[in-house]
Amino acid sequence: MRTTLPRKFLISLLIFLIACRPVQHRASSETPLPGTSQSLEFGMGLRLERDDPSLEPSLHLATQTKVYWAAFDFDWAAVQPTPNTWNDTFLEKLQQAHAQHLAVMLSITNPPAWALTPEGPDIEQTAQLVLRLSRLNPPPAAIELFPAANTYTGWGAIPSASSYTRLFQTVQARLSAEHAKVYLVASGLQNRLVSPHDIRDIEFLEQLYAAGLRPALLSLRLEGLTGEPISPPSSNTLRHYEEIRAVMKTNQHTDGLLWITGFSLADDVQAESWLRQAYRMMKTHLYIGAVFYPQQYLAAAFSSSR
Repeated sequence: MRTTLPRKFLISLLIFLIACRPVQHRASSETPLPGTSQSLEFGMGLRLERDDPSLEPSLHLATQTKVYWAAFDFDWAAVQPTPNTWNDTFLEKLQQAHAQHLAVMLSITNPPAWALTPEGPDIEQTAQLVLRLSRLNPPPAAIELFPAANTYTGWGAIPSASSYTRLFQTVQARLSAEHAKVYLVASGLQNRLVSPHDIRDIEFLEQLYAAGLRPALLSLRLEGLTGEPISPPSSNTLRHYEEIRAVMKTNQHTDGLLWITGFSLADDVQAESWLRQAYRMMKTHLYIGAVFYPQQYLAAAFSSSR
């Protein structure tokens, strides 16, 4: 459910982001993208809603801030309801983001029934989809492969770290064989569990390592965050990323980067100060490559300050 934030907060957040923008903040095609292992820059992004009428002003606003990335959910079942049907209306949004010189990440969600097996998304069908996306003009710069893979909803079946590892490694190998310049982002570990089949994110990550997965970019989804940004680590606080990082270190995966590709705040959180503190705090951790803010934090600010 979308949260309506106070007008005062939205305007102050806009002012804060504009004030901290660099003189030249757009990465060219020749320079490494912020948030990746080839860059020392913190990658700030927006998670955008594809069908939101305020998408265009949000993209325009992003050019005035320190935002480098635009992320869209790629609803596979909606785009390709049958193997021979392809709805490419989402390309318009991709092109709009590129026109603003933003790097785009597509988060593949909701696999269609024809591409599902009892173990989860079909490996071959998924590989073909990712290759097709990598050949788009313009292509996405990154693809997040089934965020919330540790949940029944995100994976489309009972979560399986071994199945996810096989799928991810196959897709990565296909991209490498084609020399596709697309970053593959793994798992989108979800902290909020709903189904009895869901697996705690820390446990699922341990299982991924046991299965042999060591992604360059590991993603995390944090929902219903409570307390202040400095509150002690727990599954419902921002610093839960420290617990995830501890698992990475235990498994000698210190060269991997953590991307927070989505988050939401509990209703009782004072968002105005929370987001300011969180931004400064996350930016200090070199292992956090990128953080994606929900669209309404900037889109509403744009509308309020016109």
